[in-house]
Amino acid sequence: MKKTKHLFLWMILLNKRILKQPLFLVLIAMVPLLVFGVGRLSQESSSLITAAVAPQNAEDEASALLIQSLVEGSNSAVRYISCADKDALKDTVSSGQARIGFLLPEDVNALFEAYGSQETKNLSAGALALLGALLGGENASEEMKEHAIISYAATNDVLSKITREQLFGKLYPSLEKSVLKTWLKIHPDIGSMSDLQKERFVEDTLASYEENYDYFSLEYLDGTKVKDDEIDRFIASPMRGLLAVLLTLTGLAAVLYLTEDCRLERFVWIPSQLHPAFHYLYLLIPLTDVALAVLAALWVSGSFTRVSMEVSALFLFLFQVAGFSNLLRMLLRRKDFMASSIPILICACLFLTPVFVDLSILEPVQMLLPPYLYLKAIHGNLPLWYMAVYAVLSGISSVLLDRS
Repeated sequence: MKKTKHLFLWMILLNKRILKQPLFLVLIAMVPLLVFGVGRLSQESSSLITAAVAPQNAEDEASALLIQSLVEGSNSAVRYISCADKDALKDTVSSGQARIGFLLPEDVNALFEAYGSQETKNLSAGALALLGALLGGENASEEMKEHAIISYAATNDVLSKITREQLFGKLYPSLEKSVLKTWLKIHPDIGSMSDLQKERFVEDTLASYEENYDYFSLEYLDGTKVKDDEIDRFIASPMRGLLAVLLTLTGLAAVLYLTEDCRLERFVWIPSQLHPAFHYLYLLIPLTDVALAVLAALWVSGSFTRVSMEVSALFLFLFQVAGFSNLLRMLLRRKDFMASSIPILICACLFLTPVFVDLSILEPVQMLLPPYLYLKAIHGNLPLWYMAVYAVLSGISSVLLDRS
């Protein structure tokens, strides 16, 4: 009992000593700064693609209503912004504020009527042919080309094409009404109707088929559901990944201080046979401080899942980082080599682990980086025992090398 109390006292004293180092204070302060900064960025622009839209005729009421509905209907996939005219639209796209721009025709209702009246010559072409007609493609009728939506894009890549299809989906209810109105005109056998009756019939018929049911449910592999108000954060916020990289940076910084302390022989009072274990525990002290701040940050930011999962995964992650950092110390030996490797390792953690995007490249190398297994395990992609095996193997290897 006395030895345990003595050890606990020394840990407290070492922790106080570490917290006097400016670097570790900066690392702890970065946790709330990351939470605030990423949170603000997610609120300001949480969409993957920004599309601009402008009217050719500012007095066209249908254009104004369509632009308003597009802007108000922006979501975490595509965000629409309004431009005053063609010149403003082109400037917005060319300056990079929007990935793609759509210029509406002089008369939007004329576009809808032309769409509903066109003859489909190639039914096998499907939705892409209809989309091409809407944008004045080669298969469009002369009337469709006259009233087509003009698209401006810096690059004609996959995302731009997907955005055009998403616009088609936004316009589909109005296009559908035009098709039904045209059908009523060419089928007089259904009975005589006035224009007002036809309009009401179209509205009532389409309303009877309208469904507001969400056919898709977004959830993680462990069964945790992503709520509607969390989808923007789910797509746009790399909060957890950045905090995991920050913890890794803490472990690498602790290694530099440990190496300097060992060089100055500040721990000669500890028996030599206990040095390997002491060095390993030394790294866990600052990691624990920052981990507590990370746990609080995940809670405040709304990224928290389940207490059992969060605590277990973060606990194992601490030992992963400690083992990785200590093993790096034993392999590189020299402080200047370690310092030079830190920027490379941090970049590798940012781009080879699923911080911003999940890439399946060089997977054996990815698995060596501590954040990879943590970010993969947190939502059930990988079981927690992967992290446990990594932590045990890296910890034991570093301690054995430290004895040699």
